[in-house]
Amino acid sequence: MISRQDLHRAAALAAFVLLAADQSAHAQDPKPMSLTVEQAKEIVAGKNVELVQSVTELSVEVAQVLSQFSKGDLRLHRVQTITPEVARVLAQTKVTLSLGLTTITPEVARALAARPKGMLALNSLEKISVEAARELAQFRGKLTLNGLRTLSQEVAVELAKHRSKFTLFGLTEISDEVAEALSHHRSTMLLNGLTKLTSVPLTAAMLKSNDGFLNLSKVQTISDGVVQVFAEYNGSRPIRLAGLTDLSEVNAARLRANEKIVLPSKFQKPERK
Repeated sequence: MISRQDLHRAAALAAFVLLAADQSAHAQDPKPMSLTVEQAKEIVAGKNVELVQSVTELSVEVAQVLSQFSKGDLRLHRVQTITPEVARVLAQTKVTLSLGLTTITPEVARALAARPKGMLALNSLEKISVEAARELAQFRGKLTLNGLRTLSQEVAVELAKHRSKFTLFGLTEISDEVAEALSHHRSTMLLNGLTKLTSVPLTAAMLKSNDGFLNLSKVQTISDGVVQVFAEYNGSRPIRLAGLTDLSEVNAARLRANEKIVLPSKFQKPERK
């Protein structure tokens, strides 16, 4: 026979499950949220700044107010789409602008790229067109596209025309054609998610512009040609290859000879018995 206490527990458990399901549904499908001009003015004044994290929609009028924000980075991570008009207004911001755009048109890319300086973070983009890449490459500040998981050669050719700091942390493997295209980038370029390095031109380009933020700890395998590039590296900052899993003794010896290259312990010089 079921006791009253057991019934209460069962009811409480059912209520908890329903609440969790409801919260999960809301987390997966967040309700649209926009700001009034008055709320935007409060945010710019340093009040209720946390509201920025919930915004999903931006009008031109609200964007004009938010473009004056100076209390830190302007992080609009839930804003997934914007019009070219809104983009042109946001381009006036002087602080780091981070948007949660999941798609971007060439028109929006052109408007955002008009920013005179600063940092533009579009890390929710998983793919972009050649036309949009061509426009974004005109941006003169730091550009981060860390959401891209794949890259075509055509897009890589356009992005390589960017002339400031550039990060693509989401790429784990790229073709030799893409690597060759990216190697023509002439400023600091960080591909810290790569697990394999086989391109001599790309490796040389990254090492040449290493500003201390280059992190190749996820690289597991490297080609003989890349080993030679590392062996000849004489930059001021050390290169840590902590993730290497496959390296011949000959190549390990070549890399150990360069004190600027830090290898995993298993590839360090064997101790004499």
